[in-house]
Amino acid sequence: MIKVAVVDDEEKIRLGLAKIIERTNPAYSVVGVWGSAREALSRLEESGADLLITDIRMPQMDGLQLAAELRSRGSAVHIAILSGHNDFNYAREALRCGVEDYLLKPVNQEELERLLERVEGKVGEQRGRQPFQPESLLELMLSADSSRIPRPVWQSACDQLDELPLIRGLYAFMVLHVLPELDGEELRRAAAELRRDSLALVREGGSVALLIGLRKGDHADTARELAVTLLGRLPISMEARIGTGGVYSGGSGLGQAYREAESACHNAWYAPSGQPVAAYAPAPQRQADPEPLRRWVDKAKGAVKAGDLDGASEALDEWIREAGKLRMAWSVLVDAAAEAAAALEEGLTERKESASPFMPQPGSFPEWQRYAAALREIFQEGLRRVKDQRHESRSVETVKAYLHEHYSEELDLQKLADLVHLTPSYLSKLFKSETGETITDYAISVRIEQAKKLLKERPELKTYEVGELSGYTDPAYFTKAFKRATGKTPKEYRDGAR
Repeated sequence: MIKVAVVDDEEKIRLGLAKIIERTNPAYSVVGVWGSAREALSRLEESGADLLITDIRMPQMDGLQLAAELRSRGSAVHIAILSGHNDFNYAREALRCGVEDYLLKPVNQEELERLLERVEGKVGEQRGRQPFQPESLLELMLSADSSRIPRPVWQSACDQLDELPLIRGLYAFMVLHVLPELDGEELRRAAAELRRDSLALVREGGSVALLIGLRKGDHADTARELAVTLLGRLPISMEARIGTGGVYSGGSGLGQAYREAESACHNAWYAPSGQPVAAYAPAPQRQADPEPLRRWVDKAKGAVKAGDLDGASEALDEWIREAGKLRMAWSVLVDAAAEAAAALEEGLTERKESASPFMPQPGSFPEWQRYAAALREIFQEGLRRVKDQRHESRSVETVKAYLHEHYSEELDLQKLADLVHLTPSYLSKLFKSETGETITDYAISVRIEQAKKLLKERPELKTYEVGELSGYTDPAYFTKAFKRATGKTPKEYRDGAR
């Protein structure tokens, strides 16, 4: 049996979802139906819920904030987000909060059943474990902000972990970024070849943490040397970057030891390809703000507006080189890359098909160099789009110029399309998109403007002669078209212009 709680500020939705869950399987029990995140926070622990399904948009505190708060408190409850928005940014933020699933409204019955079955399996596995699971306590110490955990809970976890010789003695952390992702069994097999006491965790998001015991006689560089050995023991199909932290002892040092190794792994990911292992080195805080990159974004934007696409490409290459030096956190890097790509979008006229490009996640790449190549391709694709649109704009301008010169001739769409090497249908669509009017309407406006000019400047011409010189061979049709465009007949217009 699993216990489920539902949070949604709309009563009809939360009660309806609760009924669906209980009808799905007698093994699913709804133990809480709450109207706000605040209520959920105050009542979740006493409810004993295994799964929390929460709406993403609620007043005061939304579902993502609720998930983040629960994780910061060390809660291990499984969380699913319920949303009416099929939006990548929402889904990405939900994944960062470690949610189990992201369900769209209206809830699909089969998707809900799969979620419940998956959580039921995980809960059953967790309940079948021994009461003391070092990995679970270690995960708690690493994933939660210790300042947010009640002191007695944190101290109890430290005391239990201190019972392990591995943690009571000297240890160091390794954090691995491995692609394809490494499962727990593969990691344990590789770690066993180091012939050291160890604890392995595959963390949410795919990162891997390995706690390694150290011995008397080991030196300051032992952890890094063991990391190099471990690298050679991984399957040949995998690519890895490894960071090692400092030497610590006791449960109270686990959080700091892990953060150091995580920072070192981050540096290893940014390092040149031949340097897959990095040891933690205390240093001034690296630039977390992408402000230094904005000057290159501004240069690229200015170059695009000036039509200098080569200059824009050079500015974006400099952006990539500068980003590699800054070694920003991945979340900051993605946002900065999106800002750079948006600079190219400003070079496009507002058209429905000009959607912002999808930004790949750094964690999907084994190293910075590979990620930088992907960004470079995205930037180049953006520049190609600008270039293509500029070419299309020139085609429209060519057609407009032709119509101004040949307004008295019969309109021939095929001839116009041949002039700019496009198909008639595509030219018609492009012209309407660029100018907001059809080619026919534009040609009529050119003819009417020419007729108005002749009526003002050539009083000796008869009205039908003005029509003929403007491209209208039928006097009656000319009068009708002129009045429709100006509200006056040609004669009335001429009389008013005197």
